Amino acid sequence: MIFNVMLKKVVSGIGAILLLLLFVIVIGYHCPIQKITGFPCPGCNIITSSYWLFVKGDLSTSLYYHALLIPTIIVFVVCLFLSYKKNKKIRDRLLLIWGIAMILYYVYRMLFVFPDIPMVYDETSLFSLIFDIHF
Repeated sequence: MIFNVMLKKVVSGIGAILLLLLFVIVIGYHCPIQKITGFPCPGCNIITSSYWLFVKGDLSTSLYYHALLIPTIIVFVVCLFLSYKKNKKIRDRLLLIWGIAMILYYVYRMLFVFPDIPMVYDETSLFSLIFDIHF
């Protein structure tokens, strides 16, 4: 019985990974929200630019692309620890605070940075091609 439950979870996980890989192959390695709408999402540039610049040691440029990279890494590590300790209440509150911070930072960037780098409009997006939107 336990083996069947574990097998179902493994098969579900593999299915989810294959679906994600198919999506990446079709859309490409881009933010799916930006590739469809043209507008950057709250997490845009956090992995593609900011993280890689951080790993290379270029902290100032990394934070220019996404200032919440370091708090995101800290929240991720703390949430892993809290999940291991089965402390869902604190983990959920931390994720809520992080989510609110991401949304507020996104609104700020859309008001004061868009459409300049790094918050650029993707003119090859699906919406842009259908509705002929340009900035």
